Amino acid sequence: MTLRNASIIALPLLTVLSVPAQAQDADPYADCAALTDDAARLACFDRTYAAQRVVIAEAAEAAEVRREEVFGFREEDAAIEREEEDATLTVTVAEVLRGSGRTQVLLMENGQLWREVDGSTLRNRARVGWTGTVSRHWSGAYEIRFEGRSGYLRVARMR
Repeated sequence: MTLRNASIIALPLLTVLSVPAQAQDADPYADCAALTDDAARLACFDRTYAAQRVVIAEAAEAAEVRREEVFGFREEDAAIEREEEDATLTVTVAEVLRGSGRTQVLLMENGQLWREVDGSTLRNRARVGWTGTVSRHWSGAYEIRFEGRSGYLRVARMR
């Protein structure tokens, strides 16, 4: 048998043998539960729990970064809106730019760019350093409510 023929036979065999290992990896505590020595089992559970806390924290951080990236883009944001009933994002104004007419374009410290659209009730123009909360209005539009200010700025995400 040639080396090429051996690899053709071995590849499917490795795939079949690796399935139980993958299934076992789905439950990180399975190996610990199989231990019969109480002290060893407890130590195994402690190690696994500590590792899982790190994995869960990293996954939560990655989800938050992704949420911030898509927040405000209607199509991409729709999945987040369904998962979170009260989806909001806290932003701080880094720069206020002029849009067409009297509208404002706000560059936020997180790099997002929001453009004012019709329907705002905020009487003042936004200022650098203002912190606000972006939320989705029942109509589907987004609005920013700034801390210590009455009214809101109706906005659309540009970037």
